Amino acid sequence: MTAAHRLSARTDVGRRREHNEDTFRCDTALGLYIVADGMGGHAAGEVASAMASQRVAAEVERGRSMIDALARQDPGVRPDDVKLMLANAVRAANAEVWSAAQANSARRGMGTTLTAMLVVGRRCFLAHVGDSRAYLIRGAEVRRLTEDHSVVNELRRRGKLTQEALSKVAHKNAITRAVGVFENVEVDTFHILAAPGDRFVLCSDGLHRYLDTDDALRPLLEGVTEEAATQRLIDYANECGGADNVTAVVVTLPDEDTRQRVVAELTRSYATLSALPFFRHLEPREILVLQAAAKVRDVEPGLEVVREGEPGEAMFLIVQGRCVVKKGEMEIARLGPGEHFGEMALVELAPRSATVVAEDDTRLLEIARADFFRVLRESSDTAVKMLWNIVSVLAARLRETSSQLGEAREQLVADDLTAQLFDEYPGVVGRDTMPAIPAITGMPRGGTFPR
Repeated sequence: MTAAHRLSARTDVGRRREHNEDTFRCDTALGLYIVADGMGGHAAGEVASAMASQRVAAEVERGRSMIDALARQDPGVRPDDVKLMLANAVRAANAEVWSAAQANSARRGMGTTLTAMLVVGRRCFLAHVGDSRAYLIRGAEVRRLTEDHSVVNELRRRGKLTQEALSKVAHKNAITRAVGVFENVEVDTFHILAAPGDRFVLCSDGLHRYLDTDDALRPLLEGVTEEAATQRLIDYANECGGADNVTAVVVTLPDEDTRQRVVAELTRSYATLSALPFFRHLEPREILVLQAAAKVRDVEPGLEVVREGEPGEAMFLIVQGRCVVKKGEMEIARLGPGEHFGEMALVELAPRSATVVAEDDTRLLEIARADFFRVLRESSDTAVKMLWNIVSVLAARLRETSSQLGEAREQLVADDLTAQLFDEYPGVVGRDTMPAIPAITGMPRGGTFPR
């Protein structure tokens, strides 16, 4: 039987509000965790957050058979199926809150943020609307998993204002998306790969407004249990001013004997993806989404991974083991953990330029072109950044090719000039050329150049 997630959840009214419009909902058996921050006044925000979180939980419970099938790796259920189910659960919650608001004029315009996390085996699914947040703490790294749907973040993302100017923006905490305010809502949904011992934090903006950086979360969580961690987070927000309701949910996945290996593999592949020119400037959550889109492929020694001349449809990252790259029968490179090959297959339908063979037992991450473009379709922001990176890489390669062609042309001109110069002296080779040099260069036979 799988060990249960370790969990603690708390909410507090804060120092300045009269009532609490935040809601959390947690189900360790289902692996579902929700934070919602309501708005609307006159208790309408409290109604919206409670209604939305309850509806999402009910919809996910209806999908339990699908969740269980994915957990046991049933080939008939894909991660995308669970991701769609979670997105539809939030859309159902949006419809319910919106309908309730239309039926009661006192609640017209009520809505809520909502961040939901569903953990299924080694996969963590997230659905997100508004400016509540989810964080991943893995070892010493803190990574924010969600993007705030707020006015200030939209201005920051577009580079419209300096950091100093952003701090002075009026209504900077206003959100650009919420559950229940409009008849339809756009939901950010994605999934990442989880590791044993990973710790997650879901919180409302009553906490994260006081975090200058994501790393500021780490000292509040280090070396303490989940119960102590949530109390620390609530106390920290109130000590900083407690301007809003504050909610914190801390979930830690059970430890396993494989933790060290799994974390090492995920860390190495994350670092490799981050360093690739194609994925430069991506946010941590975007790299994690790409990482989750990859498939693990184990290759025995001596087997080909790709063959020269065959169509390329995927790129590969080496997690463990080594590979040999060959052009024809000639070995041209050896690659080890953290290195990659075949990235151009993501953007062009062209034959492989070389053969790659596993030298020993090798584990690879394979990113197929179809999965790569699915990630691009699901996030316009990610697509813009990656397509710009691809254009930059191709432009750099074009400049390099042009430079090489220029050098080759200069060499051809030099070779042609040499042939013309020495055409009248067919014996110009080695020591036999010495008698001919004075006639060609005008140098005296004594061996010194004229001044």
